[in-house]
Amino acid sequence: MPSQNLPRRLLCAAILAAIGSQPAVAATLGAPKTARPLSCPDTPALPMPASSLTPEDTDDERVYVYADRMESKLNESTRFSGNVELRHGGLHLFADEAVYNQVDNTLDASGHIHLRKDSGETVVTPLLRYELDTERGAAEDAQFAFAAGTARGAAKRIRFEGRDALTLESVRYTTCPPGQDDWFLRASELTLDKVSETGTAWNASIRFMQVPIFYSPYLSFPLTEARKSGLLAPHIGHSSNSGFMLGIPYYFNLAPHYDDTLTLRALAERGVQALNEFRYLGKTFSGQLDLEYLPNDRVTDSDREALFFRHAQTLSPRWSASTDIQWVSDNSYFIDLGATATDSGRTHLPRSLRLDYGGSVWRFSARAFTYQTLDTTILPADQPYQRLPQLVLTADSPSGPNRPHSSLEGEWVNFYRQDGVTGQRFDLQPGVSLPLRTSYFYFTPKAAYRYTSWHLDNAGTDESPDRGLPIYSLDSGLALEREGRFGGQAYAQTLEPRVYYVYIPYKNQDSLPVFDAALPAFSFYNFFRENRFVGADRVGDANQVTAAITSRILLPGSGVEQARVSLGQVQYFSDQQVNLPAGTVTQTRSDLIGEVYARLGQAWYLRGGLQWDNKERDTRKSSFYLHYRPEADRILNLGYRYTNDLEELVDISTQWPLSTRWTGVARWNYSLPESRTVQAYAGFQYTSCCWAVRAAAHQRQQPDGSVDNSLLFELELSGFAKMGETEESPLKQGKFIFE
Repeated sequence: MPSQNLPRRLLCAAILAAIGSQPAVAATLGAPKTARPLSCPDTPALPMPASSLTPEDTDDERVYVYADRMESKLNESTRFSGNVELRHGGLHLFADEAVYNQVDNTLDASGHIHLRKDSGETVVTPLLRYELDTERGAAEDAQFAFAAGTARGAAKRIRFEGRDALTLESVRYTTCPPGQDDWFLRASELTLDKVSETGTAWNASIRFMQVPIFYSPYLSFPLTEARKSGLLAPHIGHSSNSGFMLGIPYYFNLAPHYDDTLTLRALAERGVQALNEFRYLGKTFSGQLDLEYLPNDRVTDSDREALFFRHAQTLSPRWSASTDIQWVSDNSYFIDLGATATDSGRTHLPRSLRLDYGGSVWRFSARAFTYQTLDTTILPADQPYQRLPQLVLTADSPSGPNRPHSSLEGEWVNFYRQDGVTGQRFDLQPGVSLPLRTSYFYFTPKAAYRYTSWHLDNAGTDESPDRGLPIYSLDSGLALEREGRFGGQAYAQTLEPRVYYVYIPYKNQDSLPVFDAALPAFSFYNFFRENRFVGADRVGDANQVTAAITSRILLPGSGVEQARVSLGQVQYFSDQQVNLPAGTVTQTRSDLIGEVYARLGQAWYLRGGLQWDNKERDTRKSSFYLHYRPEADRILNLGYRYTNDLEELVDISTQWPLSTRWTGVARWNYSLPESRTVQAYAGFQYTSCCWAVRAAAHQRQQPDGSVDNSLLFELELSGFAKMGETEESPLKQGKFIFE
């Protein structure tokens, strides 16, 4: 009876209480589990028997043992049998029989053994030898599990290599819940090192759904999210341009502040491509160097290379430097080997180097810009100029309402191109304004003078032209507000009329060079530009007034914008004589621009824009997007874009949970005039408690009219490996996110 065994248990505890041991360490196995997104089993993989000990029994340096029977040789060893329970610091053991050696502080146990350590391991074994001082020992034919259900398995033999290391022989290892061995690792030997936070396996194979998917004589993987050198899981896919693709990446954790990933990617129709990504990070700098090399492409019969380098450096609190260099070996590199439709549509690759100074008043920038032109249809005379170098100096006096404000904008740049006119340009524009403002009204007159001079090569007769023009503007507006209620909801509505007048006298500029002058996109924002051109080569003559109005619906108190509507139009009082190409434009009014944004309830969002030709009574440009986002993990985007008969596109995308474990993602861009798909992909994700699989099919229209179809696959084994690269989620695409 239990009551008869109690004196023996107390006697055993009294004898062993006098035996010194290592300091006790609090157990951690019972800590709460991290919340999971799925409903996964939360029962422990190896449940421990109920304990008879109380917490105060282990709050010292002694060894406690409870048992039905005890045989002791004084100062030598003690044998315990029948319902043995032992606690020593962070070690908790249940066994049928145990022999404790007082001389070398070792423990030999047999029978139904359950062992738990505060470092996380739980072991069930029929035979155990353990050194309490060194925490070394061995267990035979054992099952094991780690804290919080992170991993479990079975091994022919487990060797305890001290407090922070385990070696498992003939092991089966998985992170799946009990009874769900969807994937597992088999190895002749597996070492788990908690100090380096790595697992190292020999003669290792991985099975997924009982199908072998990977084998390696040597395998190393991280036990935590910490970085570690080793072979990563492969990338798998298929493309109509390159055929079957298999990439094998190896990660080099070179130092805490830099690392490198080398990937060998086999392309069935082209050959083997090497891709290397080197990253570095310091207190004052960061950067990345990517190199790609495909020797002897079997399709083009040529070597294919690419280089991408980005670096940002903080030199002091006010000085910084950066560079961005991009280069590919041939014009079709992104069409054949690019990862996205955006890549295949690139026409130029920028290369820049800049040095910047930012002060409270003065700002300075020294830049160098060059380009690699990829579009072969662009003639040399139409390619963008290189800027070698460009020096920019700006200044703004401390600003504030009802006080004069002065400014200065200056630039010197050397334009270079192999064909056409080249040379240097100097541009200087000082200005002064007087911003007058109250809580509901503002009125800002401004005057400036813009002087520009050139020193040209290959220009013909006049190689040193110059131009000087005054610029006058007047910006004014009101901010009116009223409160109201709609459907029981309080709101505040604003009415914000704005009038912006600009006067710039006409000066013939047809003979001046055109290095970077262009007309920006016609938009509501660009209504309020002094110069209708970008760049300094042209200053548009102007005698015009822009009238615009904006109305907002705001939530009272928080001021969160619920809706916004804006309308604007320019009234011209004289013809526009400075144009590209040269000529005179006669019109009394510009196109009408309208923009709208609205939160339609808690989940619906609407945004749109319209450019309306009053004269032709027709739409020049429009875009409308409707977004439905009821929760953070799901979104539906419905869009339409139209531009001057050049583009009419339907854009639909979504990411949506189909069930607890299934999620779908898709995007479709369809050209209405051409009745063809420009880009489309569809994919799914299935998430289990210990693995996830993702797949996506992608179709994209190439610039040469061909169609590239690809299939990407990704398998993630939780706590072990992740392979592949799928499409970016619509939830992560900036154009679909609205706050």
